[in-house]
Parts: sequence; C-alpha cells; structure tokens
Amino acid sequence: MRGLGGAKILVTGAGGAIGRAVVRRLGEEGARVAGVDLKAPDPDSDGMTCAIAADVTDEADMARATALATDELGGLDGLVAMAGIQASAPTHELDLATFRNVLDVSAVGTFLAMKSVLPGMLAQGGGRIVTFGSTASVCAAPRLAAYAAAKGAVLQLTRSVAVEYADRGIRANCVCPGGVETPMLAAIDAARTGPDHFKEGHPIGRYAGPAEIAAVVAFLLSDESSFVLGAAVMTDGGFSAS
Repeated sequence: MRGLGGAKILVTGAGGAIGRAVVRRLGEEGARVAGVDLKAPDPDSDGMTCAIAADVTDEADMARATALATDELGGLDGLVAMAGIQASAPTHELDLATFRNVLDVSAVGTFLAMKSVLPGMLAQGGGRIVTFGSTASVCAAPRLAAYAAAKGAVLQLTRSVAVEYADRGIRANCVCPGGVETPMLAAIDAARTGPDHFKEGHPIGRYAGPAEIAAVVAFLLSDESSFVLGAAVMTDGGFSAS
C-alpha cells in the first residue's frame, strides 16, 4: 500500500495472534517494525526489525521501549497500540483488581503508548496511530464489563487525540474487531455453557482471521487512508450493524 514502504512502525501487543499478523503484513508492505510485548516477541518468526520486552502499563518502561524503537528504526512514523487482555465474569462477581488490570493494560497502556510517540511525531510534522477497540467499544458486552469499559475508553481516547492533533499532521483511528480466531476467544468459547450468541451475531457467519484485521491496520497506516481520521472502523462481519 502507498506510504508503507520504508515506514517505521511501533507495534505493542506484538506477541499475540493478531499482533503477529499485523507485524507480518506490515513487513510484507515494506515497513520496518519494532514489536513490543510483556515478553519480547520472537523477532525472526514474523520478520520484525527488533523485539522489545516492556510493560505497557508502566510509563517509564513504555517510554524506554519507544526510545529503543526510535533508535533502532531511525525514527517512528506510526504506532499500532493493541496490547490488551480480557476477563469474563458476571459483573457482580468481578473483583476490583481484575477490573483495574483490564483497564490498565487496554486503556492506560494505549494512552501511555500514544503519549510516548506523540512528541516525536509532533517534532517531525506528523504520524499515524492505530488503536484497538472492539465491538464492545460500541455494543453491550454481557459478562465483559471490564473489557467493554476499557475498549470504550480506547475509542474515545483515539477520537480525542485524532481531533486534537489533526492540524499537526497526525492521524489516529480505532480498529474495532468482532470475533477473531485467537487463543483468547477460543478460551471464552470453550468456557461457554449456553448458546453461542456471539458467533451467531456475526451476519457473515464466521469469525475473522487475524490476517483480515491486519489488512485493515495496514490500510489505516498507509497513505491510502489519508482522509480517514478519528474513525471507529468496525471490522466485525456485520456484528455491530445487526
């Protein structure tokens, strides 16, 4: 895609199934990628330029990771902030520590990643940011109160940043997937005791593959999406529309 060849991109949550697919797709488009996860991803498995172990919920650690990525890549043109976790439980049984942890990783982690790259993007006159929301950013998500709260926060954070920095050459958008074939979703499906209303709610009749989500991320980081700003890109097989 136009504008990705030689682009320098930082990806948080790069060790997960979708993260690996994003790194792989960006590499195929000619981008140079620094992957960040709590445990450093394997840099050889998906063609990333460098792999960094960092805690996205720790401001100093995220700043360190961004500085390392900037040095290794020779700058940063884009950020994909996709580190996140999930907790499934009835809301009245959800303990506060778990609720806070989900918000810390997904919402606070996204904020800290954005905060760490924005000064460099402002100094160079622009950049591209893609965050990860969910159908839970805009739809009710029973038994996923913490996850829904976190993903709603990510979407609103992204919209705020998009408008705040639009005239400074920075574009920010939020990818909102529905079900994606990942170990995280497989564990939730395995624990389900009733009808699978979530999967049935996708009019397309299936979950997405990680590569399908990665293709949308690549588009949003490319020059092909130059007029897309502050969008919640529902990549959900029609779930939110139905």
